[in-house]
Parts: sequence; structure tokens; C-alpha cells
Amino acid sequence: MNIMNLTERKEDAVSPVIGVMLMLVVTIVIAAVVAAFAGGLATETEATPIVVLDADVYETNSKLVLRSLSGDNLNAADTSIKVNSLEGAPLATGKLTVSGYLTPGMTDTITLSGSGIKAGEYVEVVVLYEGKHIVLSKEVLVKA
Repeated sequence: MNIMNLTERKEDAVSPVIGVMLMLVVTIVIAAVVAAFAGGLATETEATPIVVLDADVYETNSKLVLRSLSGDNLNAADTSIKVNSLEGAPLATGKLTVSGYLTPGMTDTITLSGSGIKAGEYVEVVVLYEGKHIVLSKEVLVKA
């Protein structure tokens, strides 16, 4: 037996187990950060107003009467109206005429720009908030 072999030791700076553990922790942290950004954690979201609206469309003077029955206040500056055929073809557009907010109990009469609205036909009235959130989508019979 050689005495030199017994006293000679192999010394590693970090054991392989510790190295593997550190690599796993780093991988998990990176995966969590990527998942958080992909899931929308870092983006700000605004709530869409929750309102109950009723609408009537009139062929005469291309008018739309919009009533707020209950719910949140609707900012007039951020609200637009589209009237489409039931097939989806655009017929008319409009904006709220009230200044400030359309609040529950209020009625607004909107003059629509565009043609193609005929009494006795059904149309789809779409009220959009900030151009992307649909607040109302309703099938309405056009009155004379």
C-alpha cells in the first residue's frame, strides 16, 4: 500500500449536486418570469363599464334613441355607435350627444350618419366603449 495514495484527495470547488440544484433554480425563476409576462401579469387592464341599455332606431331623420336603464356611467367621449345589417354590413354610425356621461335614467337621441336604414327591417345596434369593448349588441326593429 502506498502512503501517497491514501493522503491524496480530490477536492472540487462545488459538488456536482449543488451545481445541478443552482441550474434548476435559475431555470425555474426564468420560466416563472416568462409565464408572468405571457399571462398578462405586467399589463394594466381597465374594466369595461357594465350598463343596461335599450335602443330604438327610427328611419325618419335616421335617429337612434338610447336609454341607460341601470349600471355604470358611460363616458360620452369614449362611446361610439354602429348600426349594422344582420349580415354584418355597416349601415350607419353615431356618437353620443350628451356632454360628460350617460348616466342611468338618461336618454340620448343620436343622429346617425349613413344610409340604408329602412322601416320594418331588423338591424343590429352595437355600442362600443373605447372602440373595442362591446357594451350593447342588440337586434332592433327599425320604426318609421
